Amino acid sequence: MALVDIFKNKENIDRSHGLKKIIKYLENTKINSVLDLFAGDGSFNSWLLYQINPRLPEVTHIELDKELHSKLHTRFGRHRNNCVNTDAYKFIKNSNKKYDLVFCDNGMWHNEYFSVLPNLKNVLNKGIFIHNINCRPYNKFSNDSEWGVTRSDFYEMIDTSDCDPEDLLEKTGQKLKDNGFKIKHGTLFPRELYNGHIYLYFGLWHLQ
Repeated sequence: MALVDIFKNKENIDRSHGLKKIIKYLENTKINSVLDLFAGDGSFNSWLLYQINPRLPEVTHIELDKELHSKLHTRFGRHRNNCVNTDAYKFIKNSNKKYDLVFCDNGMWHNEYFSVLPNLKNVLNKGIFIHNINCRPYNKFSNDSEWGVTRSDFYEMIDTSDCDPEDLLEKTGQKLKDNGFKIKHGTLFPRELYNGHIYLYFGLWHLQ
């Protein structure tokens, strides 16, 4: 499927384009265990994680909101007991289990991937890390807002309202190195359009 412009499409939006491309990209990568952070009700992308080879990988879904978690459990957890109702940051801070792939479908604003990186080593020594990169926030984004200040601090830029995604990927790579990772490869996958512009990407990292 093609990228959907969410400015022009308000209902029944298929947000699976980017992850479908990633699944194809990873088809020759051995992945047995997956950690799905900020899973929501599982309808956006989580269901695609079960298409990663070898099928079916062990997938653990994390969601804090009780209503969303209930829907998530109904969708994936009735027979597996693999949907955890807890805060994603606390989970990775206290985890002693390692995964082959960590999928961070962060919702941005208060759930940026920035806060995942300091404890990412607890759940991933080496393997694949996937997260959202928003290079062009919409809806009256302000650099002076709480989210804008957080973005400026992380990316070390004064203005993050319209960024080159490669710059944000490069800065994220440096932050991963600062947190003890060696990077084999990092790349971008377009995820969503807004008013004709790709504003949201997935960043994918092969870490070692």
